[in-house]
Amino acid sequence: MADAAQVYRSAFLEGLTPPAPMTVSEWAVAHRMLSRKGSSEPGPWRTDRTPYLREPMNCLSPSSPWRRVVLMFGSQMGKTEVVLNWLGAIIHLWPGPTLLVQPTLDMAEAFSKDRLAPMVRDTPALTGKIADPKSRDSGNTLLHKKFPGGQITMAGANSPASLASRPIRIVLCDEVDRYPLSAGTEGDPLRARSRAADR
Repeated sequence: MADAAQVYRSAFLEGLTPPAPMTVSEWAVAHRMLSRKGSSEPGPWRTDRTPYLREPMNCLSPSSPWRRVVLMFGSQMGKTEVVLNWLGAIIHLWPGPTLLVQPTLDMAEAFSKDRLAPMVRDTPALTGKIADPKSRDSGNTLLHKKFPGGQITMAGANSPASLASRPIRIVLCDEVDRYPLSAGTEGDPLRARSRAADR
């Protein structure tokens, strides 16, 4: 019985210890695994392969003073990997209500299936954080992923319903140059979301 009490006490105290401060780029190097499905070089993430991504990732870290970070890169230069690393760090270390906006709902579904799901599956630090959507009581769907302390909702900039009425702490907008000029009667999807976030 004493051993069980010691194990319980040790686990309890470990749970009370806050994680060491970490940037998104440090999290990626320490934890991110690239999937065979989505990478020509599967295995551990190495920021040294794309050193120009270090600064944007660090600007997205909680210790950064920046509230808004904008990336203007060429095509296929790693912007989506920055988004994935940020999402992984949010799920693992800084949970909260998060909204990821893709140009369309179809693209949001494709991102969920083809990019987010393989990262969660192949990164040990994320394993078990998001329940299988096939589980009856998981509360997860293709476009809504719950994890301890938060959730990620994936929306389409073309869908007013997917953008409205959500308490959100973190907003990620991907492929912004492909957004429609107006999300139905809601107007510019970026401005509408920014006004809601600034209130």
